Amino acid sequence: MGSKYPRSVRGCLPLFALALETALILSFFFFTSYSGSIPDQRDLLEAYRGFQDVTVMAALGFGFLNSSLRRHGWSSVAFTLFLLALGVQWAILVDGFLSHFFREHVALTLSSLQIATMSAMSTLISAGAVLGKANLVQLMLMALMEVTAFGTLRMVNNLVLATHIHNAVLAGGVAVGIPGHMILSPWVAMVLGLLAGLFSIGGAKCLPVCLNRVLGIHDTGSVHSTFGLPGLLGGITNLILMMHWVDWTKNSMLTYQLLIYTGVLSLAVAMGLVSGLLTGWLLALKIWKAPHAAKYFDDQAFWKFPHLTVGY
Repeated sequence: MGSKYPRSVRGCLPLFALALETALILSFFFFTSYSGSIPDQRDLLEAYRGFQDVTVMAALGFGFLNSSLRRHGWSSVAFTLFLLALGVQWAILVDGFLSHFFREHVALTLSSLQIATMSAMSTLISAGAVLGKANLVQLMLMALMEVTAFGTLRMVNNLVLATHIHNAVLAGGVAVGIPGHMILSPWVAMVLGLLAGLFSIGGAKCLPVCLNRVLGIHDTGSVHSTFGLPGLLGGITNLILMMHWVDWTKNSMLTYQLLIYTGVLSLAVAMGLVSGLLTGWLLALKIWKAPHAAKYFDDQAFWKFPHLTVGY
């Protein structure tokens, strides 16, 4: 059975992907090199463990997160793994150019690969909201734009020595990811996890009504309720805990960090809104030949299934 994918996109997609990969290979050839320093065996093992954990979470966790979609399982898995590979390559270049602007080459290390994988996961999360309604060209464009925005935000965070950007899979992990280092009592973590779970479940029930029916915003993988709301909850919780520490210790340095973190949190939200709106506007352009509404969530738009041919 032939693919239902528009012929114009079927012809352009391989060429676009090959051209993009060729450009990435040339960029790596001219601007990257392996780190010349030989790390200590213990440091290397520790870095590898962290790299392994993040990679497994990205490839298996996100790769098969939306495989439960009955008619879109193949595309969900394949597109996610493709975006992971593309996002990591682009993130290495973006992070390298932003952090080593005045150096001739970007040094590749396990640490830089781990950070790049974390940057790519921002796209895997966002892709869950439009999965089934966007073609691979649109998702590739999303990866390039969002990894760039994520890397820029990380650079700003590094310039002010503010808090680190954490990544997690479940709602409770997302909520506790940022303020985790400031939680000293188990009951605080338990309450935060409970609130994150309630926000996630409540959001999954209520947000589709508000976003989809009222605003026309679709969310295939419940990204808003699984990552957005718990992440915002974690950021606000971290802000409250910092205010408590400032009031208790009367430390002027903590007051300065509180102001910095407030600005960073506001910047992160603003950058997310601006980059998200810009990305959504670009993906909505008709030149990308998005699937027709009748072919949403349909693997047959992207794959050939011999057993569905006439006379099988």
